[in-house]
Amino acid sequence: MDNIALPCAHGVGRPDGDGREEMLDSAGNDYARMVNLAVSLLEAPAADAVWRPVTRELMRALSGDVIVAKDTEWTQHEGEVAVWPGEGKHVRPPDEEATRIVRIGYPFAGYYGATADRSPRTAAQLVGARTWRHSETASVMRASFGSDHLLGIPLPTPDSPVRGFVVHRAGGDFTDRERTYATRIQPLLRAAATQRVLLARLRGADERAVRHGLTARETAVLHLLAEGHTAHGMARRLHVSVRTVHKHLQNLYRKLDAPDRLRAVLRAQELGLLTPLSGRRGGVRPTGGGQPG
Repeated sequence: MDNIALPCAHGVGRPDGDGREEMLDSAGNDYARMVNLAVSLLEAPAADAVWRPVTRELMRALSGDVIVAKDTEWTQHEGEVAVWPGEGKHVRPPDEEATRIVRIGYPFAGYYGATADRSPRTAAQLVGARTWRHSETASVMRASFGSDHLLGIPLPTPDSPVRGFVVHRAGGDFTDRERTYATRIQPLLRAAATQRVLLARLRGADERAVRHGLTARETAVLHLLAEGHTAHGMARRLHVSVRTVHKHLQNLYRKLDAPDRLRAVLRAQELGLLTPLSGRRGGVRPTGGGQPG
C-alpha cells in the first residue's frame, strides 16, 4: 500500500494579482489526491497498511516534517506514540522525556478534551504565538523533531479519547489555506480510521474469509451484520451509500449460500469467519421476509 497511485496535479490556473486562483487550484488538487487515497484504502489488506500512506499525503499537502498519530488513550507514561517522518527526513525516536511531553499533548489535549470543537487548530492559535514559542512543549519539540509549529487534526467524532494527528514543521506557521484543507479532509481521515479499526478486528479471520472468496469490504460488512446493524447503519459506519451496502450483502448471501442475514451470520460462524468481537450489540435478529434491513 505504500505505492498507491495518486492523481497528478494538473490544470493549475494562471494566478491573478494575488495568486488566489492558483491557491484554489492547488487546494482542489490536494483534496482530490486525498479522496483518491481514501478510496484506495477501502481495499487495504491489513490495518498496518492504512496510516503510512495517509501520513505521507498529509505531510506532502501540508509541507510537514513529522506527524504524530494518536490512535489510543494516552497517559503521561503509557500509550503508543506513532511518529512518522516526512520523505527524506531522518528523525531519531523520541527519548523518554520527549515521549512524555508528546503524550501530555499540550495544548491540544486540554482544548479538544474540554470542548466539542473538532476543527483543526495550530498550537499558536490555541494559546497565542508568544506563549507557544516559550512553552516547554515547543522547546522539547524543537530539540526532538526540529519543529517550530504544530497543527492538530482530530478525527471529527465525539468519541473519547480524542484521536487524530499532529503535523509538525519548521519555519512558518500553517496558513489559512492549509487549515481549510485539513478541515475538508477530516471526514476522509475518519473513514480511513474506521477501515483501520475494522481491519484490525478482522485479522484473525481474514485468511479464512479470503479462502471463501470474500473481499475485505464484504468481510467488514459481515462483521457489522453480525453486530445487528441495519443497512443504513452499515452505510453510516463505512461512509458508503445504502445501495453499495445492499450490493455487498447480496454478494455475501451468494458466497455463503445463505437466503437471509441471520443464516448468513450463522453460516459465517460455522466457517470461523467472525471474530469473538462480532455480535457484541446483541447479534443479528431475524427480519421479516429475510431481506437486508
